[in-house]
Amino acid sequence: MNDLLTFSVIGGDQRQVELIHILLDKGHRVNILGFDELIDSKAKVWTKVEPALFNCNLLLLPIPYRNEQGNITIQKSGISVRLSDIAESLGNYRPFIILGKADKSFSELAHKKELHYFDIVEDETFAILNAIPTAEGAIQKAMEMTNFTLHGSNILILGYGRIGRSLSRMLKGIGAKVTVEARKTEDLAWISENGYTALHLDDLDRCLPFQDIIFNTVPHLILEETSLGRLNKNTIIIDISSYPGGVDFAAAQELGIEACLSLGLPGKVAPKSAAEIIYKVIMGNVREGKVKF
Repeated sequence: MNDLLTFSVIGGDQRQVELIHILLDKGHRVNILGFDELIDSKAKVWTKVEPALFNCNLLLLPIPYRNEQGNITIQKSGISVRLSDIAESLGNYRPFIILGKADKSFSELAHKKELHYFDIVEDETFAILNAIPTAEGAIQKAMEMTNFTLHGSNILILGYGRIGRSLSRMLKGIGAKVTVEARKTEDLAWISENGYTALHLDDLDRCLPFQDIIFNTVPHLILEETSLGRLNKNTIIIDISSYPGGVDFAAAQELGIEACLSLGLPGKVAPKSAAEIIYKVIMGNVREGKVKF
């Protein structure tokens, strides 16, 4: 395999901007669509979807690849790309596609067009490494939203997945009083072993009135209206799970509780590190033969 590849990058956030710089610095050939700030770069710039854009080894779509409107996530104003636009423009080209959060629409297209793809958010290495900038970003968000120190604060983390583990470790290091909610007996045991207060989901309501900050990492509704009603009105909620989050935001607003859904934190707070993680995972999977072209 030639070490130098051709990448086409369509849309994304600052992570993709930094990733493009990495690819160019490594000597790869790069096509881009949807990046105003890179017009003067060494990359070949496209202003619309055309078949030649897909004459590449790897096609990189955003993480997640679609926005709330169902279009490819592109921050540049004036450019809108739908999945159907890509399907209609592929021609005879079949690049290997790397994206985040492949859904039914994408998998159906991939099957119809005989496309091979890799959902990077399903990769364990990516998930572990990406949890670090996500957790740091969540802590930064908490500092911006509060007028008190995290040190000594009562902080509840909902969920003990990869992000929950990184976040609880960092918060304990700051000096916060950390409680972590989980369902599995094994997770509860590890929570206690790591020096946090373990809380089973069934006991959540009794803990809620005493929290200064709540971080949610669970990607389904967990803080509904009844639970929110048990909170102190000064409690801050930061939801870092997948859209639409695990909080009834309408109920929180009615109750006067400050709650926010903070998505894509790595791209906002540490895009360079996030891009390095993406590049490392992509090239690691290329070397292992999981990404083939």
